[in-house]
Amino acid sequence: MPDEIRLSIVPSPEKLPTDGQDAFLYMVVPQHLAQDFMVTGLPLDRRAPLMLTERSGISPWLAKTADTTTGYDEARPVVLRLKRALVAQALEPDPDHTAEFATVCYLLSGN
Repeated sequence: MPDEIRLSIVPSPEKLPTDGQDAFLYMVVPQHLAQDFMVTGLPLDRRAPLMLTERSGISPWLAKTADTTTGYDEARPVVLRLKRALVAQALEPDPDHTAEFATVCYLLSGN
């Protein structure tokens, strides 16, 4: 896996098509974490892996985030993306979130 994994912000995730795969994997994070990740990179730890999803998993993830943050004065979550090819060897299947979101999800542990 490369030392640096380039992240980018998805400015309008609701405009992405929800069908099929693309060359990216996605994560939904609070704004403060997105800022940290953009500056310092992704923290890879086998004991606390990061969840990633296919493009079709963005909407259910955002919906779950909205359900769990209702009533909090928290800023809108940010969708980040990274190239699938850069992390392919460090991915593990995430069957729990795959079932919950009805789309393939992964854990990025930094093998």
